[in-house]
Amino acid sequence: MEEIETKIIATIGPASVGLVKELVEAGIDYVRINTAYGDEGQYEMVLDSLEEVGGGVEVIWDIKELGALEYARAKGIGVVAVSFAEREEQIVEVRERMKKVRVIAKIESRLGVENFEKILAVSDGIMVARGDLGRAVPVERVPPLQKEFTRKTLEAGKFLITATEMLLSMVEKSEPTRAEVSDVANAIFEHSSAVMLSEETAIGKYPVESVRMMRRIIVEAEKWNRENSLS
Repeated sequence: MEEIETKIIATIGPASVGLVKELVEAGIDYVRINTAYGDEGQYEMVLDSLEEVGGGVEVIWDIKELGALEYARAKGIGVVAVSFAEREEQIVEVRERMKKVRVIAKIESRLGVENFEKILAVSDGIMVARGDLGRAVPVERVPPLQKEFTRKTLEAGKFLITATEMLLSMVEKSEPTRAEVSDVANAIFEHSSAVMLSEETAIGKYPVESVRMMRRIIVEAEKWNRENSLS
């Protein structure tokens, strides 16, 4: 398998809870567990599968409520994504409850946009969650905000995840649209640290194929970046 720099995140859900091994073999680097869905039995199944497969795939524990941290702490999960991060205190509180953790702030509300720089300063990374963000601000504002957050996060030397609807048509179809392919490629051209699959792997008909497709796009986009680097 060709080496790539950009990380691939797959959200686990009903379509993929039993396919962790296949997703790892297809090339994922992280599994995202959204604690708004599922139960501890499903989480255990995913964690057990990861342990069985090996390979260094990490878990991103996505929370809306601080109470969900107890399970993550007990299991030694090292990455927490804070949904609807709107102020720096939310990030600080996660750090106080879990000392050895990397915290990703999900920017998906108007207040999160307004307080972006303060949130960035206390976070290990940013997830540009374009779906909910597009409901919080006029949809035409999402692309310039994505550009701004990408630039500022990378300039700060922090982890930048581009997320939501990247290959959405693959929930139902085995091939993405050309616009979706361009969307993923443009995230790579802008040097996103990671790109994320949500519904595609959580509830879609083609979870493993979605990972393979994303990887193919990354390979080509990174090749272009190398060949056209100004350095």
